[in-house]
Amino acid sequence: MGEIRADQHQLVVFFEGAEVSRQMLVEEFESVLDGFVPLVDYSGRRCQCAFLLVNPDLSADAAVFFHLNFDVSGRPDLHWNTPIKQLASQANTEHSLGSSVRIASYSNCSIAWHQQKLWEPFPEQLEALERCIKENRLGLGELNRQHSLTSEIPALHIDEGEAPLVLTSLASHVQSDLDEPVLEKQRKAFEQQINLQQLELAKLRDQNSDLKLQLKHLENRFQKSIYDTVSQTIEQREVKWQAKLRQAKLYIQQQAKQIKDLESELDQGLDDSHSDQSSQLKQLQARGVKLQVDHPGIGAVHIPYDELVDYLAAPLVYVANLCGVSAEVYGAWLKHRHKPRCQGFDEAGSICNMPINAVRELAEFVPGRSDFCIRHQCQGESKESLA
Repeated sequence: MGEIRADQHQLVVFFEGAEVSRQMLVEEFESVLDGFVPLVDYSGRRCQCAFLLVNPDLSADAAVFFHLNFDVSGRPDLHWNTPIKQLASQANTEHSLGSSVRIASYSNCSIAWHQQKLWEPFPEQLEALERCIKENRLGLGELNRQHSLTSEIPALHIDEGEAPLVLTSLASHVQSDLDEPVLEKQRKAFEQQINLQQLELAKLRDQNSDLKLQLKHLENRFQKSIYDTVSQTIEQREVKWQAKLRQAKLYIQQQAKQIKDLESELDQGLDDSHSDQSSQLKQLQARGVKLQVDHPGIGAVHIPYDELVDYLAAPLVYVANLCGVSAEVYGAWLKHRHKPRCQGFDEAGSICNMPINAVRELAEFVPGRSDFCIRHQCQGESKESLA
């Protein structure tokens, strides 16, 4: 494990494919993370970045290859928390970038839960990173080299009281040429960078205010639109369900009326011929004649003489009881078996009447499903799920 020394330079570079597209000191990178300096050219992208530790002699000491996501405004992910300095300190040493370097990447991560935040560089990217360090466009170590040059001039170490005047003047001239222009250039560069950042910050504040107003306006429009849409949908569904409920009630009333009419007809017929039939039935019973009828769903049925009146009064009810179902279910199955068509109602209130497959076995018949087409079956399931 290696610690970060005070004399080491810390910088962050951005890759664009196999080339380095941007480089900055770690202080500037921290300003980017704080959102003060958005990088609009990286808007909505996931960038491949590298954190570097560079020695005073411009040799690489450590490298951490990490991902950084940017939003549409060019600001980095607020939840980014990759400990790049810790990873650099704990990384394993490899021979790369022209020397022995500690490297942390996807395949070489000392902290397992941070592995997904790293990426694996390929050789062309390592070569580009090595060129970047050698080119030294950030001017790393220039002041150190200048102080080193002045310390190597012998005349500068001679006591002024003893040194010849010409050497003292020469040392003063060399010191002035080495320090003042460079410092002034750097000061102006820093002032220019601060001014640009302040202008950018003011511009971003204005944009932020405008975006907040636009966002508020959009939120109001969105809420009203959602409310109107939901209300309209609820009203439409309520109208449809009320129509279907009326259709179902009408269907039940029609079925009940048909059954009542059939029962009335049977009662009338029984009353008119009751006396004659009774004498005839007694004669048949005395002769050992058995009464047998055939009905779909149950086949041949023997009717006892003492149940004959019940059978004749309501044959469907009698047979339905023997089959273990209600008269309505049995009647609906007979109708379906004779003419297998959909009994669901369309939006106009008419029976669908679409041909469907017949269910030949009474035990497999389910009213409201077996006598419905696929579309009305799906509507029925949707209604049950809503209920």
